[in-house]
Amino acid sequence: MAELYECSRCGVVSEAVEQVCQPHPLREKREYCGTAPERGTLCENIKAQLPYVCAKCGRPAEQAELVCDPLVLG
Repeated sequence: MAELYECSRCGVVSEAVEQVCQPHPLREKREYCGTAPERGTLCENIKAQLPYVCAKCGRPAEQAELVCDPLVLG
């Protein structure tokens, strides 16, 4: 699996570090999927383009394969 990054501010996950406002690296999906993001609102640069959220835990993601039960937004 490619490197993963989670935004320290809003909890979005992505394989593209440039799409995360305050990135910190993750080792694997089970570090975040299945846990609710503890942050409030999504970062501005990600809001307009965010395509997925996990239907089980609400974790936002840039790619469907990064969450265990992807739900397409909007």
